[in-house]
Amino acid sequence: MNRSVKLASIAFIAAALGGAISPSASADPAPGFEFDPVKLEASMDACMEYQIGEQEILMGWVKVSTGDVRQWRCSSLRHMLLDVDDRPPHDPYVNIPDFMACADKVVSYGFPRPGDPGNTRLIYQYNGTSNQASVVVNDATGDIATIYTSVGNDWTGCANGL
Repeated sequence: MNRSVKLASIAFIAAALGGAISPSASADPAPGFEFDPVKLEASMDACMEYQIGEQEILMGWVKVSTGDVRQWRCSSLRHMLLDVDDRPPHDPYVNIPDFMACADKVVSYGFPRPGDPGNTRLIYQYNGTSNQASVVVNDATGDIATIYTSVGNDWTGCANGL
């Protein structure tokens, strides 16, 4: 199956499951099919201004090959930006379109590795093997706990890296 057909299938299934899983939440945009950084930024702003609940879905995926549902919620964005006592923030605002593309690559193609107890870390290597982008997934819910790169906020490197 070619990439555009596969990505269209992912987006269709993500939209369908997003509504079936939680009637009040929606997965918008569906990464990998139609990136809409303007809508995502508005949703992120509403999240950070506490205008939407922490369970609101900001982005969502369904991996066609496995049926795994991955959802990035407002609570994860707040964690990435606000829970930074011992680390710099994982800041998607640095470049929202590239953040979306990077997150999509990691969720779609990341290699699973055990993470902290109860979590799986999806790893996408780029620039050969010199850099990594990671998505930490809660094993119980399938929700994304955090998204980051080994080089701080290197969304562009990840999005364009090979």
